[in-house]
Amino acid sequence: MAARPTLEDRLASLRELRVGSIGPEEVAVLRKSLADRSNLIAAAAAEIAGENALLELANDLEAAFTRFLVDPVKNDKLCRAKIAAVQALEKLEHPRAKVFETASSYIQNEPVFGGSEDTAVSLRCAGLAGLARIEGSAALPRLIDAMTDPARDVRAAAAQAMGCIGSEAAGMVLRLKVRLGDREPEVFSECLYALLAADPRANLALVAEYLDPSNDARCEAAAMAIGKSRIPEALNLLKECWPRCPSISLRQRVLLAIAMMRLPAAIDHLLEIVGSDSEKDAAAALAALKIHNYDPKLRDRLESIVGQSESRTLRAIFERDFPPAD
Repeated sequence: MAARPTLEDRLASLRELRVGSIGPEEVAVLRKSLADRSNLIAAAAAEIAGENALLELANDLEAAFTRFLVDPVKNDKLCRAKIAAVQALEKLEHPRAKVFETASSYIQNEPVFGGSEDTAVSLRCAGLAGLARIEGSAALPRLIDAMTDPARDVRAAAAQAMGCIGSEAAGMVLRLKVRLGDREPEVFSECLYALLAADPRANLALVAEYLDPSNDARCEAAAMAIGKSRIPEALNLLKECWPRCPSISLRQRVLLAIAMMRLPAAIDHLLEIVGSDSEKDAAAALAALKIHNYDPKLRDRLESIVGQSESRTLRAIFERDFPPAD
């Protein structure tokens, strides 16, 4: 009698579906896996369903999410199946709001050494994204509530969702949140970025107020928000800010924000700094450009600039962060 396949064997079989074409037989396997009692099997199947945009499995994903709400600490540790199901439904742009509404406020406290830990943070984040996509401004009450969530990532997700909604009401909520501030710089930065996503013309001046080097945390948050926004008009704000930064770490973060803009003028400015007489500034600009090390033309330009320098530090950074293409 053949031995029953182990959990590891079954997961390996599902992983094989990631590299092949998905036909009716594979869909049937995934449907069965979504109904499996193992949250790991269901989660793996949900991820594949989302990655392959298998709309025919939407109802099965909803059913899996609902099933793992029962005795969740026992049946779905770390919310693995529920998170995977809701994230897959969001990738499918599932039109029914109920599952996202439930997910957006769901809390699952699990025992850990010395107390308990909420393992549903990513689930609430996914729920908020889906709810905002489906309901638009009607989702604002739930998003406002999420702005007070104890989890940093949930507050950031609420800000992102408001930025996607982009309505005047969402902008006013974000403006108030920015004025009140947040204890986590990452959340504050997401609120600033969401304001720019909602209406860059109306909100750029507000975001620029926080590009003040006298407050490292808020200045970095504003710089990162501007960098992510890629608003061409905002480049000069960053260019004017970085020489005024008193700390090396803040100067590096502002230069990284310039690199994140991915604008030709931003790249040219960083290249100018790499070729400057200040080794510290040149090294910081070179490090910031690492996010573009996939670009062979940029590598060639940097190789020429660094080659003209006598700095061993710059050469070492270049050789480490800009390896030649295979």
